[in-house]
Amino acid sequence: PSSMTEDAAVFGGLKNMVDGLANTYQLYDPKMIAVSTTCMAEVIGDDLHSFIQNAKDEDSVPRDFDVPFAHTPAFVGSHVDGYDNMVKGILEHFWKGQERTQIEGTINIIPGFDGFCVGNNRELKRLLDVMGVSYTLIQDASDQFDTPSDGEYRMYDGGTKINEVKKALNAEATL
Repeated sequence: PSSMTEDAAVFGGLKNMVDGLANTYQLYDPKMIAVSTTCMAEVIGDDLHSFIQNAKDEDSVPRDFDVPFAHTPAFVGSHVDGYDNMVKGILEHFWKGQERTQIEGTINIIPGFDGFCVGNNRELKRLLDVMGVSYTLIQDASDQFDTPSDGEYRMYDGGTKINEVKKALNAEATL
């Protein structure tokens, strides 16, 4: 929740959340909408879990639509901590309450915040493929950061698919 007016700063950002989720869902037809906080939402103590439930109650998005969230206050830690909180929030959203069935020989790799992920993630995947490793690269932003400007519109090209994140729960290990 961001872009708060004076009344939202006093009374909370629920209306922004309801409207923002509805607009995003209708305009972009996303597979999920990840939500993180900003300074003001953290200062006034907005409860993202409740806000998301209220937005679903008001039909901003379908009840079964995935809306993972994380609290990412700018006054605690750094942008790296916020990134880590969001990745954790997404994994918790898809894994919480799910039965885990370990699949031997599979690993998850969470590369972390990396401004050079376009090259680094691609090289990491190349090396893992050469070694025949069965892996899931959690939060692979290399294609999103390197989508060509060739006249073809692509909304968030590449990346780690929701299905892959769900299955990653069963990996033998996570690095």
